[in-house]
Amino acid sequence: MPRPDSGPSTASRSAVETGVFAPPNDPANPAWRGVKLRFKTPTEYSLREIDGRPCIRAVAKAAWSFWVADVPAALAKATTLSWRWNVPALIADADNLVPGKDDAPARVVVAFKGDRSKLDAADRSIMSLAKALGGVELPFAAIQYIWEGKAAPETIIPNGNTVRIKKIVVKSGSTGLASWLSFTRDVRADFRRAFPGEEPGEIESVGLMTDTDSLGGTAEACYSDIELR
Repeated sequence: MPRPDSGPSTASRSAVETGVFAPPNDPANPAWRGVKLRFKTPTEYSLREIDGRPCIRAVAKAAWSFWVADVPAALAKATTLSWRWNVPALIADADNLVPGKDDAPARVVVAFKGDRSKLDAADRSIMSLAKALGGVELPFAAIQYIWEGKAAPETIIPNGNTVRIKKIVVKSGSTGLASWLSFTRDVRADFRRAFPGEEPGEIESVGLMTDTDSLGGTAEACYSDIELR
């Protein structure tokens, strides 16, 4: 887990000065923190280097957890998110369109703030249950950018447990495995597509997740150069 830190991280201070929030490519840096469910094996996050590029390596062995960086207030209304990832293999039989098969080798997650009192009773109940059972505070809304083996790019997929989390396919199929791929997204435009009729609130965090808790087995990904502008 990240070391405790009494002051603002270097990444947070840099965001105020430059208008760019760029948490370091080191999961042990205080800018990052782990989020896990009480009843699930956590994904392992560690520092690695691929092709001379430092990166955050995620290895999931029938596991679920993600690594989160809290966004400073100065960047809470940011628009553009960019990142790189390197995935050696897809997850056999994974299909995010099918409940119970919704694992993904790579996800980049953006969480948004909002007025929870405006959510319906079912959504509020799911949030309360997640906190009570798993110890996780679900965001008001979140987008997960995923690598999906079957669904086409730009497909929007609801989370199987809550409509407040939407998955957007940014990479599909096996082309590009074991190489660095770069992505840039307008997160506010994506929010409006994923949550029709809603306006995006402030961004509270960005996160990384590789998971195999649904199907078991092992998946791996490396993440690098996450930047919110």
